[in-house]
Amino acid sequence: MREILDIYNEDWQCIGTASREEVHEHGLLHRVVHCWILQENQSVLWFQQRAHTKKDFPDCFDLPCGGHVDAGETPMQAMLRELREEIGLHVTGNDLISLGEYRAPDFRIPGYYDREMSHVFMICTDAPAFSLGDEVQRMVRVSVDHFYQMEVKQRERIPVQTENGKQVLVDRERWCCHDGEFQAMVLPYLRQKNPEIFSVED
Repeated sequence: MREILDIYNEDWQCIGTASREEVHEHGLLHRVVHCWILQENQSVLWFQQRAHTKKDFPDCFDLPCGGHVDAGETPMQAMLRELREEIGLHVTGNDLISLGEYRAPDFRIPGYYDREMSHVFMICTDAPAFSLGDEVQRMVRVSVDHFYQMEVKQRERIPVQTENGKQVLVDRERWCCHDGEFQAMVLPYLRQKNPEIFSVED
């Protein structure tokens, strides 16, 4: 099914619609949603490994859930839909903590041009019940400290833990690019929520 997205001018006024393919071919401004998942009892963040069959960034590690906001859809509606479709989390708007909007740096590689505004959400849970869709290989856990070391301190390799408890090392180059979102949106929330646990320094 062809995805149709609202597109925007530089003032973020909606100026029409375009297909997802057109949006990423021409670098049209559009909106997306991202959800971070914090497992509080262990101070870890959940992430997904994208399916081998994905057209964009197959096998790479990424945020636990994200996607495009369809034409006429609100960010909240899009986020709840993506959580159901991608990782089988059935939650309500009351479970989502809105962290705000983040204008990601433009990203361009041959055949793919991304210019977007992210609506960033957080879920805090001690027992996420995932049921993975076709787009996701598996879910993994990463300690907040290790992710901080990669995102802020440029560490080249960090350990991740699979759902069955196996630990593997993943190189930084295998993570999808969301430059600056952790520092700008997630880390301030974590520090405000529990400064004793999330006390890493810049």
